[in-house]
Amino acid sequence: MVCLDRGRTTFGEKLLFVISSIVFAVGSVAFGLGMWALVDKNKINFLTKDGAASSNFSINGLLESAAIVLLVGGVCVMVLGFIGCFGAIMQNKCVFVCMCSYAIFMLLIVILEIAAISIAASFRGKITREMKSFLIQRINRKYQGRVDTNEPFSLGLDFAQVYFQCCGIDSYADFNRSSEWNRTGEQGIMKIPPACCKLKDKDAFLKHQKYEPINWNCPYNPTAINSYMSKPCWKSIEDHLKSRIGVIIGIAAFILVSEKLCVVVAGCIIRSMPKYFG
Repeated sequence: MVCLDRGRTTFGEKLLFVISSIVFAVGSVAFGLGMWALVDKNKINFLTKDGAASSNFSINGLLESAAIVLLVGGVCVMVLGFIGCFGAIMQNKCVFVCMCSYAIFMLLIVILEIAAISIAASFRGKITREMKSFLIQRINRKYQGRVDTNEPFSLGLDFAQVYFQCCGIDSYADFNRSSEWNRTGEQGIMKIPPACCKLKDKDAFLKHQKYEPINWNCPYNPTAINSYMSKPCWKSIEDHLKSRIGVIIGIAAFILVSEKLCVVVAGCIIRSMPKYFG
């Protein structure tokens, strides 16, 4: 199939070069996404980050770990993609060593990625089973109910409620057991947190934490007109986190398919070089 000593590039080498180029490009994208995920300042991430050290359940911890894996894996894939391109171009004995190293390391990465994808895919189900109760527990123990708060979990939940235009996890009644929320305000006892109220400009709150409801009496006398008390947040939060994990799984699966093709093509090229064995 391949004849390296005739100074010509075979179909297999061309195919390996093309696939390796794609792998290099995908590795670059994975590196970029990993970097973005690490520096992402989306306040919704605070929902699970706060208290993660003392909890057995941390989706944000998984996402940060996945981001690191994307960074490291992206660099490895870029290097292997370069080696594959180099091996496909070379027309001397270096190509044998290059191809053997390429195939071995690529195969190892394929095995690790299969394990990682399986773990990540199974973890998606864990969100439904455990995260809802985790968030409700954090509301009971941490949520402050102030729109000017700097407490990470409270800020993250307020951000989610404004962004998704919702209130509470299962319902606004989730806040009835919040031990850190001082319900007493200027107009009496608040029935829902201010972040559950409809705002004149929600972007002003999301960007600058500037709070201006359409009705300042909303927390004390909430209705379907001035608040989102009838819409729980769980489905929106669940879909948001699942989509982030889904992106990671999708990228990893695409890289995995490309790498499998590279291993097969590299193996065919190695088998066609009997003069270098021995």
